[in-house]
Order: sequence, then structure tokens, then C-alpha cells
Amino acid sequence: MILNTSISYTNFLKPIGRRCGVYVLTNHKYSKNLEQKYSEEQREKLLEIINSENDVLSRYDIAKTRLKKISQWKSNNGLLQSLADVEMMEGFSERITKKMFDSILAGPIQEEHRLSNKIKGQILYPNLSNKVVKDCKTVLTVYITVNSVCWTLIDKDNYEIKEWKYYGIDYPEGKKFQITDILNIAWRITHQLPTADIYVMKAEATTLRASGSDPNNPKVLAVNLQKAQMVAMIVALINARSNLEGEGEDSSSNEKCLEHKVYFLRPTLPYRLYGTLVGNERVSTDQTVEMLLREDNGGSKNKRAYVPEKLKEMFRMQKDLQKDMLGHCFLLSITFMDLCIYKDQERINKLLKHGP
Repeated sequence: MILNTSISYTNFLKPIGRRCGVYVLTNHKYSKNLEQKYSEEQREKLLEIINSENDVLSRYDIAKTRLKKISQWKSNNGLLQSLADVEMMEGFSERITKKMFDSILAGPIQEEHRLSNKIKGQILYPNLSNKVVKDCKTVLTVYITVNSVCWTLIDKDNYEIKEWKYYGIDYPEGKKFQITDILNIAWRITHQLPTADIYVMKAEATTLRASGSDPNNPKVLAVNLQKAQMVAMIVALINARSNLEGEGEDSSSNEKCLEHKVYFLRPTLPYRLYGTLVGNERVSTDQTVEMLLREDNGGSKNKRAYVPEKLKEMFRMQKDLQKDMLGHCFLLSITFMDLCIYKDQERINKLLKHGP
């Protein structure tokens, strides 16, 4: 008996057909055409890799969910006899299948890139492209609180701290702040910031109630709102400044896309890497930063940040609050550099070991 059926029922009918002597003929929608795009040698390689164990497949750029589906399909149906069999697996559209084939033919991902890719989507947004990293010369980290803004400017090629500053925000006592007052402060701060190729901030809470020790307190909500407004304005002003400076001859186009220059790093990462988080509470950063300043490697490339003596002395002369804010900014900046720019395998492994 021969049964002709569509692809969606294949996985259900195939094991029944084996027991009952029914041969299932499937109508492949795309895989036959896709097969023709590859040479015989390439098809043999694709089948060999796909039929391999998961530890081999996992070396390629294939998502874990798809690795699991491939494994389940092989467990139920045996090894693939042709590339057309991929179409019978759930969730493998033509686009996804072609992407998987091309990634296999491109070869295994290098261990360093494989580790960094595991955490890329978890730690930073928007995504940081390889081209942006390659073209980057300077990185400016901006750390914003209600009462201060700190920044750290880093020369990427030499991993050297070029500027490290604290800017206090003074609010007139008893005055109710309007949105224009906050904009004026954000404007003055942005003009103080040096220009850079990449700007980094910590990712803020997405709701006002997600911040603060007493989120239902109206005063806490007002403070959170004011800080959120300040952050949004500074981000907008940085992006506007960077986009206007980068306009070329074709800037007359009516539909100019915004090129994002500000990237947001998960705020808990520096605390996890450097032990400045106890339970849910942050602890002072001054001792951790002081230890790092004593250990800096004198400017050797891509290992540890080099901090000039005058900036070390500046940090040590600050009062406790200013020193703590500068410390948070410093740790945020070197965390971004190690994970996202230099892809330091030791740091990445530490994060993977302790989980997201």
C-alpha cells in the first residue's frame, strides 16, 4: 500500500507505516531545490555533520533548540538519508535550513567566539556588530545617578584610561523641578562629555517601581522618574550629537535612520565579576578599584586597563561618595571592554560558570 501525504503529517505517519507496511511519500516543498544549490561534496559533508553526535554539531552556529529537534528526530527515525529529510523536522523552514547548511559549510565556530556568543544576547543591547568594534578607537562609559554623573574614556588600542571624572548635580533647595530644568542639566552634562565612537551605560529598570528600596513610596517614584528622564535626555543628546557630526553629503535624504551610539550593559555584571554585590545589596567599590589600580599592568595591550598615575591620585583624593560613584563607573567600563570589545575568555568563563 502506498500513501501520498503532505509534509505536516510525515512524522506522525512514518512510524505507523513501518509497522503496517505502508510507505509514506512526502511532498517536499523546498528541500529538493535547496539541495541543488550545493555540490555533491558539500551535500556529503552536510549529511555527515548533521548525522554526527551533538557534541560535534554544537561546535557549529546552530541554536540549542534546533540541536534538540535534530537529536529527537534521529532518535525516532534514524540517521538522515538525504538533505531533504531536514524538511520533515518541526520548525525547519527554508530560511532556517539554508542558514544551518551555510553555517556548517563555514566550519566550526572558534572557541573564543562560541563562548562570547553564548552571553552576547544576555548582557548588552542593542547588539554590537563586529564592524563597530573593529572601527572603534575610543569608548566612553557614562554612569548616572540622581545626584551625579561619572564618565570614563578609554583608548581601545592601548586599553588606557584617558579621562575619569565625577560631575556633581546641585539641585536648588525647595524648588520643584520642571522637565525643562532637567533638560538644562542634561544639556550641560552632555557638553562636558568627551566624544567617542561607542558610549556605554548600565541598563536601567524598565519600570519606575522596579527601582529603589521602597518602590511604592511616592517620593521614591518621583526620584526614579527624575532619574529616568535624565538618562533618556542624555542618551538622546549623545545620539543626536553623534549622528549630526557623522552626517555626510547624502544627509539630505528625507528618511535618515538613527545610528545608535549608546549601548546598555546589564548592571549586575560588574558586581558579579568583581564581588561588589552581597545578596541584593551593593557594597562600596573603593577597595576593589584600589586593588585593580595596584595591579594594572602598565599599559600592556588587551589584558588589564592602564590607569595613569594622575588619575589614580585623583581617585584616591575623592570623598567616599564620589569615590564610590567613580568606582562603579570604572568597573562598568572595564567589564564592557573585557566582555564586548576584547572578549576576554577568562571573564567570559567566569560568567558562564556562575550562570546568567
